[in-house]
Amino acid sequence: MSKINVTSLRPRSLLHWTGLPVKAFLALVAWRTNLTNRQLSDLFGVGVATVHRIIDRLTPLIAQLLDPPDDRRSELWVVDGTLIPLHDQTKTAKSKNYRRSVNVRFTFRARDRRVMAVGDAWPGNRNDIIVFRATMAEQVAGHRLTIGDGAYRSAPEVITSRNKSKPFAKRRARAEHGIARLKDYQVLRQHRRRGDTINQTSRAVAALHNLKIDHA
Repeated sequence: MSKINVTSLRPRSLLHWTGLPVKAFLALVAWRTNLTNRQLSDLFGVGVATVHRIIDRLTPLIAQLLDPPDDRRSELWVVDGTLIPLHDQTKTAKSKNYRRSVNVRFTFRARDRRVMAVGDAWPGNRNDIIVFRATMAEQVAGHRLTIGDGAYRSAPEVITSRNKSKPFAKRRARAEHGIARLKDYQVLRQHRRRGDTINQTSRAVAALHNLKIDHA
């Protein structure tokens, strides 16, 4: 009786069978659920190092799918920002949410809340206007219809309202709604990776958010 090769009977992981599509799905699950690498390792049947390598390689590639701002000057854009807690405290500062966070600016197209630009993360204790000038001003400078709240009054690129009219507030709130949709990806509620990876992650999430809007 011939010997049975036991190793040939072991179930191979899902990643070995389907390649890149499931690797991209792993990254999507990681961002959507914010599971740890150990939990993802158990879920997909691969090693922890493999999970880390997949996310590390795919994040900048998916982030590149975020389109540059278009040149249609008649579209209304809305700028706003959010605080994102990070485990890597070298990039953070204690902010108004009483946690060590980073401050990230987003610009949305008001019509459908599509992300037009994402700024780099700055420490969470920096004023919104300072972060905007350093990370976002150049990206929206060529657009003539960008609105924001009172924090941007000294920014010539942004239109603000001094009388706090309801129609203006309703349009500006679309950025808040857009950020809420981005934070459906739990990774933007508690980011574990180190260094400047938050910049790539926020752009990758924005790119996925745009793909959903474009194919709705």
